Amino acid sequence: MTYKLPGGQLSVQGMVFGILTGDLPTIPPPSFDNAITGGTGDFREARGQVHADTIGTGKRRFTIDLHR
Repeated sequence: MTYKLPGGQLSVQGMVFGILTGDLPTIPPPSFDNAITGGTGDFREARGQVHADTIGTGKRRFTIDLHR
C-alpha cells in the first residue's frame, strides 16, 4: 500500500485482516500493524509502522509511527 501525504509518499507492506462491510453482522476485523518499507520526498528515509484499528462498520483509523 502507498500513502500519499503532504511532502511525499510512504510505502507500506504487510497483511490487511478482515473485510469491512455493512451488509453482514460480523466480528470486527482485528487491529494490525504494517511495516513502512520506504518513501519519497520528505519520507525517503522513513522507517516505522502503520497501525490500524477498526472504529466502526466499514471504518478504520490508521496511526503512522515514523522513525527517521
